[in-house]
Amino acid sequence: MDSATTRLIRYLFLVFLAIWLLFTIFPLYFQFITSLKPVAEINSMVPTFWPETMRPENYTGIFADPGSLKSLIDSLIVSIANTLLSLFLGTLAGYALARFIRGLTGENIAMWILSNRMFPPVAVIIPMFFLFDATPWGTDSYFSLITLYLVFNLPLATWLMMVFFRDAPRELEEAAYLDGFTPLQTFFKVTLPLVFPGMVSVAMLCWIFAWNEYLFANLLTGTTVKTFPVHIPSFTSGSQTLWNLVMAFSMVAMLPPVLLFIFLRPFMVRGLSLGVVKG
Repeated sequence: MDSATTRLIRYLFLVFLAIWLLFTIFPLYFQFITSLKPVAEINSMVPTFWPETMRPENYTGIFADPGSLKSLIDSLIVSIANTLLSLFLGTLAGYALARFIRGLTGENIAMWILSNRMFPPVAVIIPMFFLFDATPWGTDSYFSLITLYLVFNLPLATWLMMVFFRDAPRELEEAAYLDGFTPLQTFFKVTLPLVFPGMVSVAMLCWIFAWNEYLFANLLTGTTVKTFPVHIPSFTSGSQTLWNLVMAFSMVAMLPPVLLFIFLRPFMVRGLSLGVVKG
């Protein structure tokens, strides 16, 4: 392949990436400028791609309702608690499947665990409602939502952690046993540090699901507990939706996952590529 053809292919890839970047960034850009517009400009027949009148006070207006801040706090409580539980239980289950239950039995159990994550959530929404409604803590509680999200996050966490543990060298654990380490010491001092990047990736996937989930949160909560996806439809005035406040609140709700991803990005890149290259 000559240099001219190589340059042409490179330029075509650059054009494709530019178009893809435009399609990716534009919705976020339009969301941001909409959050700064007054209601009259949003409802105009001709859309504007830059606010004619800047309304930064929209961001303070969303917190005029005390429920806005509470919904963000509720989302943080539910997502953090669910992520910690999913990671803790998934790590233990994944290690057991990777080290102690091997062969066809282990593969069948692992596939059965993962299959629980594959069915559509809407298929079990009514049985889940009646199940939690019959419990002492009821439906409108942190415990119900955290437990329900655990049903969907735990299979994914278990499967991924099992893969990460299988890629971790068993020889290092055997060397630790020869040095006098107990199985528990070996697990915490040798094995876990090897798969820590993978644990970060699993934690991010679980946290994002719990942070953004709407269907079950809308069904099970609403009075005592209300996560931010359920709170967003409350930005209405009569029959009119205040899209500027909706967009402003959505921009605020995007900050925790974006900042968390930026902070944990090096670990996530290592975790998602863990075990790709075999020595």
